[in-house]
Amino acid sequence: MLETLRQSKELEIHGLLTVDTAVEAEKFSFNEVLESAREELASYPGTVDAIIAQWDFPTSVLVPILCKEYGIPLPSVTSVLKCEHKLWSRIKQQKVIPEVVPRFCGVDPFSETPFDQVTLNYPFWIKPVKAFSSHLGFKIENFEQFEAAIEEIRENINQLGDPFNEALEYADSPEEIKQLGGNACITEEIISGVQGAPEGTMFQGEFRS
Repeated sequence: MLETLRQSKELEIHGLLTVDTAVEAEKFSFNEVLESAREELASYPGTVDAIIAQWDFPTSVLVPILCKEYGIPLPSVTSVLKCEHKLWSRIKQQKVIPEVVPRFCGVDPFSETPFDQVTLNYPFWIKPVKAFSSHLGFKIENFEQFEAAIEEIRENINQLGDPFNEALEYADSPEEIKQLGGNACITEEIISGVQGAPEGTMFQGEFRS
């Protein structure tokens, strides 16, 4: 796709990491993938003028770390993780646009009685604080569904939760987020309406849509 840009002839584009490593790995360490990316970049004989994330986690968090190391303009790792972490993101949204944010709460799925942490009425969603493509997301309409969801979440959340915990070490996160960690869940009210995806860029304090 980058090669279709009008300026592509002025650019020298190289892949960094493989799809198997950065996208499709069933189990991985964030720090090990980060170190692999560092080694690849260090072995490149030319200058590194830009690093672009083409995918969700872990590449979305790798890029700001690597850009900082190479002096490339970037958002901070903390700002990226505020968006990546579903609970942290909701907390920030609630402060600025409370009228359109559903009620929510954090849940530790490994506590002895996780349902005691839920402050919502049925129905509600439960999902990991870090996931994509609705992975381990469940609509809960009764206690039996909640128990079944918690059982499946406990068995599979570590796949992304463990490397997400490693990534969170690079951020300045609030105590509430630190205590729950990356193997945690968010429950939130069911919302309705038109789904939209506004897009834009922010550079040197200026937003462009």
